[in-house]
Amino acid sequence: MKCGEFDKRNADYNKLFSTEAYFRRLVLGGAEEGMNRDGQGEGKIIFDVGAHKGESAVFFHEIFPEASIYSFEPTPFAAKEIITRKIPNVSVHQIALSDFDGSAEFNIQDVSHLSSLHKINHESRDSLGYAESEISTTVNVEVARGDSFMKKHSINGIDLLKIDVQSNEVKTLQGFSFLLDTIKAIFVEVSMYDFYENRSSIRRVEESLPNFKLFDIYEISKNPKTLGTDWVTLVYKNSSL
Repeated sequence: MKCGEFDKRNADYNKLFSTEAYFRRLVLGGAEEGMNRDGQGEGKIIFDVGAHKGESAVFFHEIFPEASIYSFEPTPFAAKEIITRKIPNVSVHQIALSDFDGSAEFNIQDVSHLSSLHKINHESRDSLGYAESEISTTVNVEVARGDSFMKKHSINGIDLLKIDVQSNEVKTLQGFSFLLDTIKAIFVEVSMYDFYENRSSIRRVEESLPNFKLFDIYEISKNPKTLGTDWVTLVYKNSSL
């Protein structure tokens, strides 16, 4: 629907937008810092939770070559691939982040980026066919709370927490609850469809983020079957930092 200056504002936005400029502003600060290409991310901490095969790690390193990037990926072959890439300033941790410390069964899907602590819902009404024919194996993986990991590794704060954990996002956020006030910005994919046995919601995500304000709806994945939304990527900023 059209309303007022909607189209003009979006056109002006598109003229200024680039993924590099966007993340530079998000990690480095305001407009001037975000547009300054000289900043290499010295001293910045980025958590890449649900790193898959290192796609996001490569992306962040290209923008912030001096930033310390922590990649979390419980899938053994995917974590090994990140290590093989030998990305400078990237440390790889073959663990899943959730709301407890211990271990759990992890479901590795034949479509690897769909792997999750949660099983696929075979009765899914939103799936475009994969849920009925999915192939998976189960492995036991190490699980940690984010705040426990931070304390163990003497990490005092996070400039950007990126979360892509296939329907475990609420528990992953809750695992940072004791140190949420040290996190500057959160970039989280929220799974709202019934593809997994566990289903998330924006309400539950925001209940886990007191003192954070929604900054942006970065991505929306539409479903051609239901005409609804499968998942969204939301960006939150810490109101106190």
